[in-house]
Amino acid sequence: MSVESPVPAARLDPLVIASVELVHVRIPMQAAFAHASHTRAEGEAIVVVLRAGDRVGYGEIQPRPYVTGETYEGVLGQTGPALARRWLGAPIEDVVSFLRSELERAGRDLALCCGFELALLDLAGIPLAHVLPARAPRAPLPGGVVLGFEVPTEQLGKRAAMLRLSGNTHVKVKVGHAQDLERLGALAKVLEDVPLRLDANEAWTTDEAIQRLRSFSAAGIRIASIEQPVLAHDLAGLRRIRVETGVPVMADESLCSWADAERLIEAEAVDVFHVRLAKMGGLLGAARLVELAAARGLGVHLGTMVGETGILSRAAEVFGRVMPGFGCLDGKAQNERVLSADLLEEPAAARSAALDAPGLGVRISPERLARFTVGPVVALSASP
Repeated sequence: MSVESPVPAARLDPLVIASVELVHVRIPMQAAFAHASHTRAEGEAIVVVLRAGDRVGYGEIQPRPYVTGETYEGVLGQTGPALARRWLGAPIEDVVSFLRSELERAGRDLALCCGFELALLDLAGIPLAHVLPARAPRAPLPGGVVLGFEVPTEQLGKRAAMLRLSGNTHVKVKVGHAQDLERLGALAKVLEDVPLRLDANEAWTTDEAIQRLRSFSAAGIRIASIEQPVLAHDLAGLRRIRVETGVPVMADESLCSWADAERLIEAEAVDVFHVRLAKMGGLLGAARLVELAAARGLGVHLGTMVGETGILSRAAEVFGRVMPGFGCLDGKAQNERVLSADLLEEPAAARSAALDAPGLGVRISPERLARFTVGPVVALSASP
């Protein structure tokens, strides 16, 4: 929890939000990242700041028009202020029940829902782990490495050697590149027995995906899964790919909401759910999809949004230690490695803070938040 002056939680019952700020930030990345759908050279987010008395809570919104359909302009100009007005001045007696009801009415505004969820939990001082199904926490997940188009083909062999020396066995490779076969071959030659997770980011047609995957297998490349090979709505295509190639299909852009999950399951289109908090409405939304996957015998994989700050990175760390079924966390500690700076006072705290720490369990730097702010802050207050 981000606290300016400690106040016992009991004094905030019911919790009344006095003001909401939506702060648009951009942070340069140390190197660009590219895949078939997008190239990114900076981290970008909308930080939610909730205040009640002398307490403050922070959350992070990551709009992705090609995932949930949300945009920065839409969140800042329409959906964010509309949600803030509903929350302002309303006494919140049961934070978790309140958040569950908000998730039900979120529709496709799931990145927005995630940001407000985290900010409210932080404000209320409720440890993130405490809103998830009760389980014995486990050790932190190992990091999953993601190799994008920004890594030149001729450098992939060297990168693979570094990964092998470090003992990393969780490797995802972006595909949809003209040199896919050469790139994957360079990695497979060095990594040998490490199956590669491939991510096409909707780059192919169904027939192209089947042909490419067969050609990779014929070249001796071991494939653990193929993530989002075709357009998100093409469930028939996803099913054909998994049936005709035998390669497990992982849904990412196709999977944001509960309704999305039901459609994928009904169509027999998927083997693995790619879980990312920002596209699923936050902790509560992601948790129920993980439990649905387990009930239907599907696998789950945990990832992050490229360029996210330590606020979301912290939430993913907690989620991975509490919820079962994950082998690694893609983008682990990216707020430390990828961004040129982070909003956290201690960026490593996203990984190291105690699970029972109140709220986020990390401290946001107001100075850094101000330094990376772009455009005017959207500020709303409760009526006197």
